[in-house]
Amino acid sequence: AWVKWATQEWNEIQYNGVYYEPPNGKSAPGVLEEDKHYTFKYPRPPKPRALRIYECHVGMSSEEPKVNSYLEFRRDMLPRIRKLGYNAIQIMAIQEHAYYGSFGYHVTSFFGASSRFGTPDELKAMIDEAHRLGLVVLMDIVHSHASKNTNDGINMFDGTDALYFHSGARGNHWMWDSRCFNYGNWETMRFLISN
Repeated sequence: AWVKWATQEWNEIQYNGVYYEPPNGKSAPGVLEEDKHYTFKYPRPPKPRALRIYECHVGMSSEEPKVNSYLEFRRDMLPRIRKLGYNAIQIMAIQEHAYYGSFGYHVTSFFGASSRFGTPDELKAMIDEAHRLGLVVLMDIVHSHASKNTNDGINMFDGTDALYFHSGARGNHWMWDSRCFNYGNWETMRFLISN
């Protein structure tokens, strides 16, 4: 439930939790280095008087028929968004989700950034570039429902259907084919607020 990064092997359907800890310490501020934690160089921009939000999906931002990466988005999209006069981006589908067709709303890893776009440090580099350009970064975090997948999600994490969700039919969202959180459960609230 608390995995920071989950990846998918080329020959598997499910995502596997991976221990993510670059072995060589921290990078120089603003420098993306392999095997090092990215260190932010630019502070968060000041809060604008009026937000002009560009809602974006990193994976769907390519003109080519492929899933785009954090680094490609940083290079190609952020300057365009800024040039269009926006002062904020809202990133959709940022949490790990096994079913790409859900646009990120069938979350399987609530603490992990989507690995299909790159590493957590590449996401940090993208956010740092947005800050350099004066863009506020908002992350579209899904706390309304989750994937009902039991292999790589939190559904039936403890063997029951009611650890974080309503039990029975009330815990199943028939339109989204997903699980509905039980906000009256103290552990559910702690889990959701902590990420």
